[in-house]
Amino acid sequence: MIEPMKSATKEIILKRVQERVATVSIGASTLRNQGAKGVIKTARDFLANKVDLADLEGVTAIQFNKWLDNKTNALKNKFPGEAKGNWGAARKAINIFLEECFLNRLLAEEYNLTPMAEFLEVPLDSNVANTIIEESEKKGLTWTSIKCLTPKQSGLFQECATILATNKGTQRGYLDLWYWQKRDDTTKHQRSYQHKPNLSPPSTSS
Repeated sequence: MIEPMKSATKEIILKRVQERVATVSIGASTLRNQGAKGVIKTARDFLANKVDLADLEGVTAIQFNKWLDNKTNALKNKFPGEAKGNWGAARKAINIFLEECFLNRLLAEEYNLTPMAEFLEVPLDSNVANTIIEESEKKGLTWTSIKCLTPKQSGLFQECATILATNKGTQRGYLDLWYWQKRDDTTKHQRSYQHKPNLSPPSTSS
């Protein structure tokens, strides 16, 4: 939690941090060639102003997935022009943003985001998806493009990501720490993790 201070000041700080994370998460080429100009600005504005991180405190996997689907659909419908309805671009933007919030000390502590480690999805693009295909033993897993990504196809990749994370001794929310340098966008040059993540799997002892 942020040190005791006037509630108004605290709210301003949290708001500014979320705005900064939204801007850094969606780099200049994160959503390039997704159908129309203005996609990046739309995504940044949505993530900064239309995502209430307090909604995620204490959520279950089912609740998180429902929330994520709702936000994905809301963002895809806000994209301008021919980009409107681009589910893959919306999902990628939200997943990168959530990962950065999860790894940000102030936001993670304030909204208790750490338990989401097993829920978070790996942000998908061609390089990350092809790496998952290479490392996974699942047959028939293929990649086309962000614009062509469907909820069903995304789900298959996330299932594989869960298995790969387990094999690496961690949770899916941390798996992108292995893959982000493969990402084909400028976000990878902007990341600055603000607390050391716990890469160990959850304890199973009673």
